[in-house]
Amino acid sequence: MSFHRAESIFGKCENAPTLVSAVQFHGVEKTKHDAIVKEINEIYNSKNVDELIKMSNLAAKHMLDVGLFEGVTPLIDGDPQSKDNYIVNFVVKEPTAVSLGAKIGMTTQGDADACLTGGKQSFNGRGESIDASYSKTIRGGNSYNLSINKPFLGWQRYTSIGASLYQSYEALRWNKAEFGESGLILRYNGQIFNNKVKHSLKFNNLWRTFHPSTNCPFAVREHAGHSTKFSIENSVGVDARDRPILPSKGYYANLTQEHAGLIGDASFMRHQIDLQAAAPFLLGSFVSATLQCNLVQPMAGKTLHLLDRAYLGGPHDIRGFDIRSIGPQSKKASLGGGASFAVAAHIYRPLKPADMVYLHGFMSAGTVSSLRSTSWTKDIIETPRVSAGLGIAVVFKNLVRFELNYVMPLRYTSNDSIAPGIQFGAGLNFL
Repeated sequence: MSFHRAESIFGKCENAPTLVSAVQFHGVEKTKHDAIVKEINEIYNSKNVDELIKMSNLAAKHMLDVGLFEGVTPLIDGDPQSKDNYIVNFVVKEPTAVSLGAKIGMTTQGDADACLTGGKQSFNGRGESIDASYSKTIRGGNSYNLSINKPFLGWQRYTSIGASLYQSYEALRWNKAEFGESGLILRYNGQIFNNKVKHSLKFNNLWRTFHPSTNCPFAVREHAGHSTKFSIENSVGVDARDRPILPSKGYYANLTQEHAGLIGDASFMRHQIDLQAAAPFLLGSFVSATLQCNLVQPMAGKTLHLLDRAYLGGPHDIRGFDIRSIGPQSKKASLGGGASFAVAAHIYRPLKPADMVYLHGFMSAGTVSSLRSTSWTKDIIETPRVSAGLGIAVVFKNLVRFELNYVMPLRYTSNDSIAPGIQFGAGLNFL
């Protein structure tokens, strides 16, 4: 039996009536029948061949996205008993029994790390997953993580619940301290407004230990010891970018609010806005602009812990400055602030390979407002730090981004730790 690609007839069969006689799966052994039925029931409502092709591909993509299968290929065949009837065949590959892996990557702070992973996808036949990992960075940090996730199946339904149990230890060189954390995070992920807006809700239950170094100032040392943080974090956003790490077109907007203080030591309200837009420009280049605003307000008369404050600086946001060094300091130790604001404008010119290496020019600006400030908006206007530069940006398999830039700080204060010249950055999230 021979099949043809859907593109050869899609858009040409809007008037061809269709009746789906059957939907068949080939390669299913452990996946539950009720899970499959929930995923494909809308296919039977296809009114013509174009709709049938579209719905079959949507179903295949969704079954991959929720982790029900590792591979799905939809094939549409005519029903030999009726010329207007069709049979949809899904050739699937179920997840392997257990997956084990080792990789070298980057943390969100740009530190190289080695990671050992193991997990089982769809372990109960309905897309559930369990994963465990251990990682260690070149700077001595390490982390353990065990997570479980369960999707709620249904036609184009992107909703899941999960939990993560973890322990981590890392050096906070900007605070001249080390930091350990053990936590349990419960999360809900979903989509609202016809799947156009992403929504997530997290319950953070954390036990934190802050270890200042022997040469740190008192402003850091006074936060030493154990503390607890119990918070609710709510996030809504839209993402219409062509890819998340270095988009060439589209837009992204996200609002996150975190409330800590019902129980535990930490007590604050955090509001964060992230905006990004990208569009094609001249001669094959494209431009991008980003904005990030973070406001943290202490509550119940408590002092805001160093771990919960706003920071800026470094190759991931305001380039040309040492990492998290902008704003209040004491003896070269960053103290963070109650608010931060940053903007950046970029222009990229693809090199070779065109989807991987880019010539990169940029200008960035931002500031951190002190906790004692009476007007954080005034601080943003009067004391912005500004830098500009030119370099190379590399995206590796849409998993990690590298930047090698020559940066020049254009505006700064005497308290800032500037880093003019060559600056290297690696990670996932860049301003």
